[in-house]
Amino acid sequence: MRQKFIAALALASLSLVAACTPAPIVNIPSASVSAGAAPLVVAIPQVPDGTVPAEGTLLANVYAAALNAAGVDAKVSPSPVANGGLASGLENRAFDIVPVFSRLALKELSQKNANPDPSSLDAGAVVAALKESLPAGVLQLDPSKVDDHSNLVVTAVTAEKHQLKSITDAAKVCDQLSLGATADFKIGTPGLTGLETEYKCTPKVYESLKQSLDPDSNSIFWNLLQDKVQLALIPSSSPAIVDNSLVILSDPQQLFRSQTVVPLVVDETVDSAVQDVLNKVSAVLTTEELANLNRLSQDRHYADVAEVAKAWLIQKGLVKTAP
Repeated sequence: MRQKFIAALALASLSLVAACTPAPIVNIPSASVSAGAAPLVVAIPQVPDGTVPAEGTLLANVYAAALNAAGVDAKVSPSPVANGGLASGLENRAFDIVPVFSRLALKELSQKNANPDPSSLDAGAVVAALKESLPAGVLQLDPSKVDDHSNLVVTAVTAEKHQLKSITDAAKVCDQLSLGATADFKIGTPGLTGLETEYKCTPKVYESLKQSLDPDSNSIFWNLLQDKVQLALIPSSSPAIVDNSLVILSDPQQLFRSQTVVPLVVDETVDSAVQDVLNKVSAVLTTEELANLNRLSQDRHYADVAEVAKAWLIQKGLVKTAP
């Protein structure tokens, strides 16, 4: 009886692993790809303030690498979509695919279509509203599982010293702490004004720094590690949080609203077979995996971002290594 139980448990475990393992990307039948067609262009999206700047380029390269693995000719645009150029770029077929940050994309399209302010919506409502705001001929594919948002972060030493678990706790000693964040956070919305309004937290000093993992004097992360600032604005997709055991302060007032990554495609040029490949990528793209992509991009082992993208796809089992 015990042996049967162990065997059943082993079978259940194998089934669970199989269910969690994504099906690898395979070649799309040639009938679904027009011979001699121009390559599909994957655009680099604008990234939200506070996000690791390379994320847009990483995401575009991941989706393009997945398509190339499926036998579809795809290339990444040389520069990010211009600020305010998302709708026109899709409508004018300047690019075929763009993996956007949902709240940022909705904000841009809302200004054009006079839709509700996305800052008032939760993450799910943002995705739904984005779908309704798209230009004619543009489709929204499956959203990823990324939950990307800014965080106020402290080191474990600072958390212990001041007994910090939330931004509410930090507000009690905020006048003793220096804050490292982007220049845009100081003047943007909700930004520093929101921090002061919602939490009555006015830091002793505000240091305008850059969102980077590079070990230099202008990096938010490195200034935090050196205790030059005690509060830092770091995104949930940064590998620095896990790798350095940083403490995320909870945000009971929901000052920092989350968003996900979702591909938008031009219906005329991106057929259903190609859409299926893009959806496979989105299905395994989580906050942790976006952090892992950022981590891989810091690894000097890879020559460029295209190699990083392919390495991640292989790591996730979406693309097999060459025999």
